[in-house]
Amino acid sequence: MSLARSSSVVTAKPRGGKGAKGSITTGAAYATVATYTPTTGKVYQLAKTLVGCDQNIIYQVLWNSVAISPEVYVAATVPFPDWYPYNYTEMIGDGSKTIVIQAKFPAGGAAGTCFAEISGEEV
Repeated sequence: MSLARSSSVVTAKPRGGKGAKGSITTGAAYATVATYTPTTGKVYQLAKTLVGCDQNIIYQVLWNSVAISPEVYVAATVPFPDWYPYNYTEMIGDGSKTIVIQAKFPAGGAAGTCFAEISGEEV
């Protein structure tokens, strides 16, 4: 009996590679940390977001100005990665719609430097 080895490659979807990074000093109101505008006619598959700050923050992810994630509380100095399943939400580029990460400090919090990254692929 012979066991043939398959040459097939399995690739997890969605892959990263298309996205944006940014940073801001947080305030009491939401402000945009990172934004990505998918190519017109392409479907953007969000793979991962990563958010971190030197102070406690609250962040959310928006598509076309509508929240597609809950408000997420992130403790100071602990970066928070969030992974999204294939077809998490339909995002078809038209040249003006964007995926955005916004952040602010919570009530009683303090301003800090917040970093964020959006990663996904266009298909």
